[in-house]
Amino acid sequence: MSFHPQAEFLQAYAQGTLDDVSAFTVATHIEGCPQCQRQVAQFEAQCGEALFAAPVASQDNFDDMFNQIVSLEQNDKPFRPQRQPTYIEVNGKSFRLPLSLSRFRDQVGEWKSYGGKVFSASIDISNDARVSLMYITENVSIPQHTHKGLESTLVLHGGFSDEDGHYEVGDFLLKDASIKHSPSTKVGEDCLCLTVLTEPMIFTQGVARMFNLFGKGLYP
Repeated sequence: MSFHPQAEFLQAYAQGTLDDVSAFTVATHIEGCPQCQRQVAQFEAQCGEALFAAPVASQDNFDDMFNQIVSLEQNDKPFRPQRQPTYIEVNGKSFRLPLSLSRFRDQVGEWKSYGGKVFSASIDISNDARVSLMYITENVSIPQHTHKGLESTLVLHGGFSDEDGHYEVGDFLLKDASIKHSPSTKVGEDCLCLTVLTEPMIFTQGVARMFNLFGKGLYP
């Protein structure tokens, strides 16, 4: 695992200031990344120290807040049980989802096939971004494209390459409109990714550019 969210992203995650979709994607990366787990723990500790050092509210405000807490309705339901492994199937293969994704299993839509080589299934969890699972079979090259907005990608299985490097399980990428790339898989190497697009992708080479005519871009 060589590619991680930027420190600013991790700090915002610890502070709770990231938008829901970005926080969800970062949480999925952190689930399998000890390095980022340690960084987030440090940021959370800093937040705790800052809160401890903050001026204390008046005793009256504290008493009111305590009274509100103890007057809350009691919940006699048991704690939420530990999540069990969840799997998805695509192109005749089965993949285990990260625990952070397992609770959204019922929101994963039908798989769309692009020539039997690239498959995508949207995850209905946001009105502000297109969240999808994308599966790329072996020895496939996706036409070069850029992005009108931001594209974040988290590798869940296998790996792929583009002009900037090779990415494997757990790697987190963030691309913007300044980046053009052509993701590809090697012979014997397929890839399953979690992708988040804030705007459609724009193809920049070859006949694939015809897709740009429909809505000025394409969501996979």
